[in-house]
This record gives sequence, structure tokens and C-alpha cells, in this order.
Amino acid sequence: MHEYKIHNVEVLFRGDYDVDDLIDVIEGNRRYIRCVYVYNKIDTISMEEVEYLASRPYSVPISCKLSLGFDILLKKIWENLGLIRIYTKKRGCAPKFTEPIIMSASRGGSTIETSLTMIHKVFQHILILAQIVAC
Repeated sequence: MHEYKIHNVEVLFRGDYDVDDLIDVIEGNRRYIRCVYVYNKIDTISMEEVEYLASRPYSVPISCKLSLGFDILLKKIWENLGLIRIYTKKRGCAPKFTEPIIMSASRGGSTIETSLTMIHKVFQHILILAQIVAC
């Protein structure tokens, strides 16, 4: 810690981490994001091994050959990664449910402002003007 000019500090690890993980956090050059581990070819292993893989956190066993576990995988992706769908529509028309904007906290947040910025930067300026008029 002295190499990074951090003095009078107590470091507490609440997990299985090593020195490289600590250095990454101090330097700030790594960004850790959530993930889902997908294990394919579960049709070639025993049921005990499948149950073990399924019991691990953020893990989903699937079989592409037998089309097993895809519904669970899709559910886990939406839950664990915190994704939401935003549907847009033109004024006076019905909404199109074919092309949603996918938002998450790790991609800039899930606010109206970030969704408008994903469509076009001009909308961010219009939103600011709308907030000023509303006040």
C-alpha cells in the first residue's frame, strides 16, 4: 500500500481474492461486470454433475443438441444482468414491439435520459428544455 501512497489503512478481503485483484482495484484500470456462466453439452455428463453445475451461483447448464435449458438461460440473463426493454412509438401511432431498446445499469443506467441519448443526442437537449418548461 505504501507503493501507492496509501498510509494508515486496513485492508479487509471478504472473498477469495489475490494481490492482483487488489492492485486492479487500487489502480482502477479494470472494470468488473456481472456475468452468467453457461455450461453446454450437459447431455454428455451425469445428472449429479448437472445438478452441481446448476447449484453454482450465476451458472446455467444447457444442451444445444437437445435444446435444453434455453428458457432458464434467458431468464437468468435478464435477472442477473438487470436488463430492461424500452419500446418506442411515433406520435399518433401504435408502439412497435419488434425492436426494443435494451437498457441496463452497466450500460449507462436505465433512465429516460439515457434511453433518449441512445436514440439520438438531439433528444437529450429536448428533454432538458422540457424539464425547464415543466418547472
